[in-house]
Order: sequence, then structure tokens, then C-alpha cells
Amino acid sequence: MRLVTTTRCQRHFGARRLRALVAAGVATALLAAGVVAEQPLVIRPAVNVAAVHAFVAGDSGELRIVDVAAAAVTDVVDTGATVTGLAVSPDGRTVFVVNGWSGSVAVVDVATARVVRRIRVKAELDSAVVRPDGQRLYLTGTANGQGVVLGFDLASDSLAAVIQVGSTPTGLAVSPDGSRLYVANNQGASVSVIDTRDASVTRTVPVDVLPQYVAVSPDGATTYVSHTSRLANTNGSVTVIDNRTGKVVAHIPVGVGASELAAGGDRLYVANLQDGTVSVVDTATRRLVSTLVLAARGITFSPRDHSAYLATGRTATIVDDGTGQVISTIDLASNHGPATVIAVTG
Repeated sequence: MRLVTTTRCQRHFGARRLRALVAAGVATALLAAGVVAEQPLVIRPAVNVAAVHAFVAGDSGELRIVDVAAAAVTDVVDTGATVTGLAVSPDGRTVFVVNGWSGSVAVVDVATARVVRRIRVKAELDSAVVRPDGQRLYLTGTANGQGVVLGFDLASDSLAAVIQVGSTPTGLAVSPDGSRLYVANNQGASVSVIDTRDASVTRTVPVDVLPQYVAVSPDGATTYVSHTSRLANTNGSVTVIDNRTGKVVAHIPVGVGASELAAGGDRLYVANLQDGTVSVVDTATRRLVSTLVLAARGITFSPRDHSAYLATGRTATIVDDGTGQVISTIDLASNHGPATVIAVTG
């Protein structure tokens, strides 16, 4: 993941509702696919029948599929362009690789390790997440200077929703029940809360400057927002939002260049790009409990094995959530640039 600062002002686009976009003629410019109405949300328990895999990628555009049990790369898929984001389907069979600067998403079948189709939009994209029912893929993006979240119906491969958010949306996260999206608006100093049932913004929460990425607690009660500092060599922070009230309830100092973050059971992990560390925060006390000397870019958490997964250059590192100890370092066998994003099944 890339650190987003005030120099990245020209990154996104949008309209408040799909009808407004149609009226403005923007939706046609986004995608040559048809637009379908948003359907009622039905969350079904995800059944992951695949082995545990980690997926890592970066500037080279190569997606590496890692068998976690074997601690080895099993396949490499060339997606053709710099990767800015990753998302995995709930069943672990499909990976959505965001080639953000080229305005496309490579859809990779894990079993065959092949790009089976591409989603193309006339926008610069950043991050992605799949709703827990597996029916929607959401992307943050910019076109015509407007920030939006795009929702794609994965059954019909069509654009299902275009939702206007704040300026320069970057990271996004989905609630455990799939009913809410939380979007960091980097240049807008805010977090947009989206109801996925009708694709509308229900709340905009003002936060400190330069929000980067967001993570939602496993119980859905709390959203965490990372912030880098405007000043060089100055610590970043994490904003804590109570999702019931929509109020900011705490600020937690972390390392320099705070970026990607992931929420586990009782720990929050924050990758600090500029000082080469990972801050570990106790979510109950909201205090920093340890600092790992790991130069991580991407970071995610797997409830399946209660571990944090980090993209650490040319390796993937797994940290036990209970002890905070590194339990595995996997060589990515890459000579084409470091991994910057990571996702995991389960």
C-alpha cells in the first residue's frame, strides 16, 4: 500500500446516488457494462473449502499465491500492472487484484492460477473489499476529480451502485454482517459510512487530517482509522470511532508513516511505513503494547488462525495474535520488487 499525503489530491470521483450520476452523464463514462438495481442484502455464512492461502502483490503486478501450511509460493500470476489493492471472495476461490493506476481489476481463479476476466473502469482505483455474502465487490476510486465507491454485482458482472463519498477515498472496510462500509477520505479528512442495503451514505464522520486506511473490529462495534502526519519524522495516529454513535472516542499515537492496519481479537496492528515498524495496540485499553521491528507495507488479520499477516518486502511474515511473536517468515521468491499488499483466506 502507498502512503497517501497531500500531494495525492487528484485521485477520485463520484455522485451522491446513481440517479444523480446518470443525470450528470458520469456513470456512462465509468463503465461500459449495464447498471442493475441494488438488491436486498442477505448475508450467508461463508464456507471456505480451500486450504489457507496468503496472496501478496506489489508494483511488479505479480500476484503470488502462498500455501501457508507449506510456507511456499505455489503459483505466480502476472496481472499486468501495479497492484494497489487486493480482496478475496469469502469461499477463498477468487482473488480480486486492483491494478489501480490502470483502472482495472484482474479477477484471478485460485485453483487454476489464471486471470479469468477483468473489470475495467475509467477511473483511478485504490482499494477493494468483498461483502461477506460474496455478492458485491466494492472499490474506492476517482474520476473527473470526484471520489466514489463503486459496487459491482459479482453474479452478473455489472455495476450495481455508484456512491459519492469524500475527496480522495483510499482504504475501505466492511462490517462483519456486511451491512456497512467504512471509507477513509484522505483529502476530505473524514470517514464515510455507507449502508450497503440501499447504497447510500448514512453518516460522514470528521477525523484528523490525512486518514489512510480503515479497519473494523470483529464485533463490528468500532472502526479504526490510520493517519500519517503532515510533518516529516513525526508519529502517526489511529482514530477510534464508536460505530453506534458515529463519534470519535479516542486517538492512539503510533509510528511514523502509519498506513495499513488490521484488527484482531484484542489487538490492532498498524504498519508504519517510514520508520519500518509495526505498532501493536491493545484494543481494550487503547494503548500501544509493543512495537515490532518489521518493515511492513500491507497487513491483514485472519480470524481462522488468529494471526496477523504482513507483506514485508520480499517475504510474508505471520505474527501470532496472542503472543505478538513472529511464527513464520515465508520467502516470496521474488526478484521483481517488494510486496506491498496482502490478503488471506479465512
